[in-house]
Amino acid sequence: MGLIDKYREFKKNRQEKAIARNLKLIKNPKAIKEDRSAAIEYFCQAEEAEVAVPALLQRFDYSLEHGINDTREKESAMEGVIKFDKSAIPFIEKHLHTSNRIAWPIKAFKKIASEEEIMKSLESCLDYGEVSFDQSKVDKNYDILCYMRDYPLADAVCEKLFHFLNEHDERVRFAAAEVLLEQKESSIPEKLEPFLLDESAENTRIRQTVIAGFAKNQWAVPHKDKFKVGPFIPGVSINNQYNFVIHE
Repeated sequence: MGLIDKYREFKKNRQEKAIARNLKLIKNPKAIKEDRSAAIEYFCQAEEAEVAVPALLQRFDYSLEHGINDTREKESAMEGVIKFDKSAIPFIEKHLHTSNRIAWPIKAFKKIASEEEIMKSLESCLDYGEVSFDQSKVDKNYDILCYMRDYPLADAVCEKLFHFLNEHDERVRFAAAEVLLEQKESSIPEKLEPFLLDESAENTRIRQTVIAGFAKNQWAVPHKDKFKVGPFIPGVSINNQYNFVIHE
């Protein structure tokens, strides 16, 4: 090995050690604040997305007790991520699949990706399996559904989201209903109709939201034989077109 090759090997080894050392700091919520901030800055100054972005995303996986410091560090990490623009997208998408702390990665994602890219990635992160035994997966599904509410969805995606209307967790059912109430897919009213007649205490919030959504969207009830024209619940009635009317 020539002198130049030895120097290159030395430089590579030194860089790898620096990356490992700073990555360890950025992942450690108990590290000295100044050391962790320096580690964030190290990756913010890195030139390669494959080095910087995965490391900076690690900072979003925990929160500090001191809220101001936590926000500052995460804002710095996010700026470091979005600096790479589209080159950061594959790393963010991978992180969204593996992490249950997705709020800050999505903030970064929104600054560099299109609506279509965001929606495809979020939908692909939903877990359609039996997750009631794993609260972290339930919470992640809920968080993703809350974000999806802000975007128009393809009909095929809407149909997949019907799955969550039967989830054990009330929050997930509620979030799925809210997402679907914002969409135009023609089968949605029929899928949400059962909540209109559901008087169970556990679905009270969903029922009220679905009634309001039917009124807002001017959706007639799909099965008119199940409903009567006139008063429905206090403050709400059904008109002759079988639309809900909310009275102030």
